[in-house]
Amino acid sequence: ILSLLPLTTLATIDGHCSGTATGEYLEYGICISTATCSDYGGSYITGGCPNDPNNIKCCVVGLEKSASTDPCGGSSYCSWNNLGCAGTYKPGQMAPPPPPPIHTRKSLFSCYCPGGKTYECC
Repeated sequence: ILSLLPLTTLATIDGHCSGTATGEYLEYGICISTATCSDYGGSYITGGCPNDPNNIKCCVVGLEKSASTDPCGGSSYCSWNNLGCAGTYKPGQMAPPPPPPIHTRKSLFSCYCPGGKTYECC
């Protein structure tokens, strides 16, 4: 009986954006909660993480509307490390967060970019 039910595809949390995401959101976006995206100074769109809960959106940090965030200083942004980096990747090491409003996380130490080891600062 289960084989007769339609399958619904979920985007993976901390995974690549898909769905209606285009441009930098499709290329560099990560599916995370809107709260986490905001904590990292990112901007998000609806529709890039299809069939996920309402609070999971496609987020970019240091690009688009969040271009002034510079998560690692200079002209930096968060990117999937399989895309290559014109500069140097700065792994998601633990470091004190930049002063607000660039980064509003309340913990003493925080990673530069949300997600796992495959989503890092460039």
